[in-house]
Amino acid sequence: MIHAIKPALQQVWPPADRPPDDVSPEHMALAALRHEIDLLDDGILALFERRLAIAARVGRAKDAPAGPHLKLRPDREQAVLRRVVARAHPDNRDAVQALWREVVGHGLTRQGATRVQVWAPVEPVRAFDGARRRFGGAADIRLVGTPEVALRWAAEGQGAAVLAINTGEPWWIELRRRWTSLTVFDGLGGVVPTALAVGKIDPAALPTGRQVLVSAGGDAGDGGGARRVGLATHHGWTLSLTDGPASVGGPEGCVGAIA
Repeated sequence: MIHAIKPALQQVWPPADRPPDDVSPEHMALAALRHEIDLLDDGILALFERRLAIAARVGRAKDAPAGPHLKLRPDREQAVLRRVVARAHPDNRDAVQALWREVVGHGLTRQGATRVQVWAPVEPVRAFDGARRRFGGAADIRLVGTPEVALRWAAEGQGAAVLAINTGEPWWIELRRRWTSLTVFDGLGGVVPTALAVGKIDPAALPTGRQVLVSAGGDAGDGGGARRVGLATHHGWTLSLTDGPASVGGPEGCVGAIA
């Protein structure tokens, strides 16, 4: 390692206008650390580009989602994030999760552009930033003026939609009636989400986690001992989360799941 660093140190230290005996040990140590970072950056770049190439091949593979569904696999993203975060040092886990969101997001663009429309009448910038953190910097994310626009666009298979909840606009009821081709696949804004991500997602590709229910009535349980976490209500309809078993399109009113 010392022999590998020495040529770079000779280039950096001493500068042309400084004699060799004027170079401090601190400057030499800093140059060595910077050179080590450069070597790591080269390795990261090579691995990242290799990952992008493999992601493109995955998009063409036979087991990739096809037909009417988007090329989004929330279950696979969840598995990747869980594995790398579990392997990371506890002090680095937030940074690792944010980094891998970007890595996964750029990989998805090799399978087709990731497009997202966001509707949030209150604090739209915050909702937009949340979508950016979820889908990564490679995604094409745009704000829209009504939930109708975002839902119709998602139902056409154009991409995913992120819509705020508890805004007085009960767009989520229509997931049981008009927009039955759409599935909730993530929640944004915290443990109790303030927005939901929906799209034409293969139900088999949903993440493992809490089911999202849209049901008539406002009971706090599902009759089987599982509790519900209420997110919004409107004229007898309730949007809630539950840990109880439910399948998309089933009698429980399940419209998706979030990690």
